[in-house]
Amino acid sequence: MIKKKIFIIALCILFLLTNLINTTMAAPNYKPNIKSPAAILIDAKTGQILYGKNINEPLYPASITKIMTALILLEEGDLNKVVKIHENVPSLIEPGSSQIYLLPGEKLTRKQLLYALLIESANDAAVAIAQDVAGSIENFADRMNEKAKELGATHSHFVNPHGLHDENHYTTAKDMAIITREAMKNPIFRNAVSTVRYIIPATEKQETRYLYNANRLIKKSTYKDYYYQGATGIKTGYTTQAQNTLVGGAKKGNLELISVVLNAKGTDIYEDTRTLLNYGFEHFTTKIIVRKGQVIKKLPLKNANELLPVSAKNTFQYASFKNSNEEITSIIKLDKDLSLPIKKGQIVGSIEYSLKGQPINTVPLVAEKTIEPSNRIIAFLYHIKIGKVILNIIVLFLLYRTFVFIRKNKDKKRSK
Repeated sequence: MIKKKIFIIALCILFLLTNLINTTMAAPNYKPNIKSPAAILIDAKTGQILYGKNINEPLYPASITKIMTALILLEEGDLNKVVKIHENVPSLIEPGSSQIYLLPGEKLTRKQLLYALLIESANDAAVAIAQDVAGSIENFADRMNEKAKELGATHSHFVNPHGLHDENHYTTAKDMAIITREAMKNPIFRNAVSTVRYIIPATEKQETRYLYNANRLIKKSTYKDYYYQGATGIKTGYTTQAQNTLVGGAKKGNLELISVVLNAKGTDIYEDTRTLLNYGFEHFTTKIIVRKGQVIKKLPLKNANELLPVSAKNTFQYASFKNSNEEITSIIKLDKDLSLPIKKGQIVGSIEYSLKGQPINTVPLVAEKTIEPSNRIIAFLYHIKIGKVILNIIVLFLLYRTFVFIRKNKDKKRSK
């Protein structure tokens, strides 16, 4: 009887261990169940895509457009500048749409308009920013598209600064993740999108304004079911055509995530965002593959008596599945035209990192010290070469001065 009990207990332990191993091994193949048509999850520090669904499908963004508007304003700077509201601002937005009811001639600072844009999602603030920065909505839209192209958000097209519906105004989940990642590098933006309540003091035309953030991820007291611990906020959006859109974010430990969900129905927007963030934190861990300044290798060079130590120009961090045994490999590639002398800090090549044979990142390599040619003849020829260049410059300068002198003398003779 005792032997039978021991046998049953042993079988149970073996069953539990087997399931634990299977769960761990299956983790890399697990995908979250996302109801919305398009979504993405990225590592905020590196831009690495951790999950994607129709990430390049063009869809209407609604008010998450304002992330790009804010980014351009912040790059413009001078947030203490006072902006006088143009006469036509109220007429350039849909009546009844989200706004702070700016009045013509009213004066607010750029910072106040920025917070109204990101917290209250004020469409009139978006128009005022566009007019202040670029002179018109059309010119500002050009700036938005130029910035998108510069960042690599190549599947988007913007025609206004607020996201009110226009058939020619669209983006993708991937593009919005790229744009948001760039915006989140700015501490003022980070603060604004995580602020629940903001006050704009009374102006000469309006009483004190109290702004409240609609993002339920950061509103613990009001929306406990959707509040997310560690949320960094960011931006919500809605129009009839776009449905619900949300760029979310959260940070736990050294892992920070950005999620984008587009064209969601009702509360799916928050449920999908929570699912994405949970997926990221539960299944991924970040590893520092190489640190800035870390010596990678000491390389032999032709015509040099000593080895050249090369180091990483920047830090490379990578998010991988927890308990994964996948190995990241690397290969060093030196510049083909590399020759002595080599100066300290000079970029001499790169180190390419791969996973399963696919490149995942490339880090430039820099020389940690100056290396001169060991062969005296080569060194002499090198310095002679530099000397010849300098000599040629001096000769050309003297010829030019001689030419000027002769010409002046001729002009004097003619004047006599």
